[in-house]
Amino acid sequence: MLTGMPPFYNKDREKLFHTIKTGQIKYPKYLTKEVVDLLEKLFIKDPEKRLGSGPNGLQNIKSHPFFSSIHWDSILAKKIKPPFTPKLRNAADTRYIDPEFTETAPVDSYNPGESLNENDNPYVGFSYEPSGEKDDDKGI
Repeated sequence: MLTGMPPFYNKDREKLFHTIKTGQIKYPKYLTKEVVDLLEKLFIKDPEKRLGSGPNGLQNIKSHPFFSSIHWDSILAKKIKPPFTPKLRNAADTRYIDPEFTETAPVDSYNPGESLNENDNPYVGFSYEPSGEKDDDKGI
């Protein structure tokens, strides 16, 4: 969201996943030191060392210098008006979403009617392991 592009992008899914696992991120020069530091800490491949891991994970993210101007208690109390509130016609209104995404056929979406074969693990090579905590336990 800070650059208009994801850190790794490739239309070829296999190349994309390979780059996610092995590639190095190049940060644009216009990003501040605080932004680059935040992103580097969020993109650490080892989940145990990544910003946000551990018992104080959420607080560690909230106290990062990038968020120093954020008044978290005011946000939680809904005292801060969002800079933009979409005016939706109904729950299915997608006019704020780029047509590139709304008009593209979902070629690799999960279909509950299909069973995955035991060799079709889409997460092979990714390192995330859930901590067992519920979002409510983390104050999210």
